[in-house]
Amino acid sequence: MKNSKLLFLIVSMLILSVWTGCSRFRLPEHIGLDSGLITGVPGRDPSVMVFKGIPYAAPPVGDLRWKPPQPVTPWTDVKVCDTFGPSAIQQAQAPFRCWSTEFIIDTSYGYSEDCLTLNVWTDKESTDGKRPVLMFIHGGGYTSGGSSCEIYDGEGLAKKGVVVVTINYRVGILGFFAHPDLSAESEYNVSGNYAILDMIAALKWIKNNIAAFGGDPNNVTIQGQSAGSSAVHVLTLSPLTRGLIHRAIAQSFNLVNSNMLTLAEAEEAGKASAISDNNNTPRDPSDDRIVEAVGMMTLEEMRAMSVEKLLTVSYRSSPIIDGYVLTGNMLDILKACEQNDIPLISGMTAGDGGLFGGSQGTLAQYRQNAERRYGDMADAFLVAYPAENDEEAAIQSGAAAIDNNNVLGHFLGKLRSLHGKSDTYIYFFTRVMPGPESDQWGAFHTADVPYGFNILSPLRADYWTQTDYDLANAMSSYFATFTRTGNPNGSRLPEWPAYQDGKLEFMELGDTIAPLSLSQEKADFWEAYYEKVLDLNQ
Repeated sequence: MKNSKLLFLIVSMLILSVWTGCSRFRLPEHIGLDSGLITGVPGRDPSVMVFKGIPYAAPPVGDLRWKPPQPVTPWTDVKVCDTFGPSAIQQAQAPFRCWSTEFIIDTSYGYSEDCLTLNVWTDKESTDGKRPVLMFIHGGGYTSGGSSCEIYDGEGLAKKGVVVVTINYRVGILGFFAHPDLSAESEYNVSGNYAILDMIAALKWIKNNIAAFGGDPNNVTIQGQSAGSSAVHVLTLSPLTRGLIHRAIAQSFNLVNSNMLTLAEAEEAGKASAISDNNNTPRDPSDDRIVEAVGMMTLEEMRAMSVEKLLTVSYRSSPIIDGYVLTGNMLDILKACEQNDIPLISGMTAGDGGLFGGSQGTLAQYRQNAERRYGDMADAFLVAYPAENDEEAAIQSGAAAIDNNNVLGHFLGKLRSLHGKSDTYIYFFTRVMPGPESDQWGAFHTADVPYGFNILSPLRADYWTQTDYDLANAMSSYFATFTRTGNPNGSRLPEWPAYQDGKLEFMELGDTIAPLSLSQEKADFWEAYYEKVLDLNQ
């Protein structure tokens, strides 16, 4: 009898322990942020809650135009977060080429300088309130884009145990304009990296608030595609993100070989900027007939300009080596081991080869391009990628561009392993998304994003096959596992090997999910070329 009572007590305690352990976090109706209370709405799957349009910084308007993001003014009522915030000021977006409606921001939410909002997807319940967090940074060449795009829907990953955050940030001239007068008024004597500072402000918001959504502020992955991938690399290099990021996923862009302006160069470009004419032809600001040479205005005049005029200004929008947000180029920072030493996934699509290189011309042009680019290694290149006629030249040009993009990921892994401890995982996305004109566009730039989010658009419902659903489940599972552990493996999927020195190998994510290697001849060429270009012996 005593044994029975003891057994009953032990079992009851075990049940209570399991029950309380699984119920330590349940999403409340009202979420308390450092700026006030908010409430959200159920997702398509009612087990997921969505919070849209949460302000993470003050509107960067008026005197705050071209200043670092400032704290949000707290509110007193419960803010209903059921609508995406407007996208940053940019040229009006519309579907074009392979980028159909699902790849374009929802323009019904409008465009505004008051754009610093973010969105959160989270399961209503979690076992411990310590779910991994993923912050996604949209692409758009740093001049366009927004978080209201259908393919950035976080519900698919939220259902796999991730708290997903997507953000808006300033783009174009409002996100990157540098000028000596702006630097002079800055606490750190810098200007230009406002978009990157927006992203850092969003990361600080996550640090302070994400626990209220069941997320772990000490397990944050940043993910981005195209320009967003560029931003991911910049954030991994920035000293301002220490302790804010713990893993990274960079899709369709590598900065290893990129040139960025210094602050002085960007300030000179800012001084030279001018309003364009009706044909969008930049005018010379030294022309005394031009009244609105932007770089010659006072700060007050520049901040009073209408956004319509700002959109006509010719200016390069990209991150700047300013000594504050970014202290150098990627190669130098990695060689000095001054980066955030965190696990990284880096990947490209097959279609990126045509977007980032892969000129198609005659056989003579192909050989001339090889000599111009590879110099005394041109013969070795032409042996690795031989062509005897114009058709073969076009094919080999595209193949070399694809391989080059993947090899840059490999050498990024090599640099990181030489001067850091964290693993790099490289993928090559080859799935041709089904739908109209799929044969024409192939595995185009951004085609991997819906699969990583496990969100396959109903617009293609008549085209998706089981291969697509399986790939989306696999790719999102790799990403979800990576956000938890820093290693994509562990989901009963094919083993994804981390970078290994001397082994040019990538994980193919497509009709086949398996490691993929270059031929020895091609591998030898790229190894020799980038060893020379990147000067890895220094």
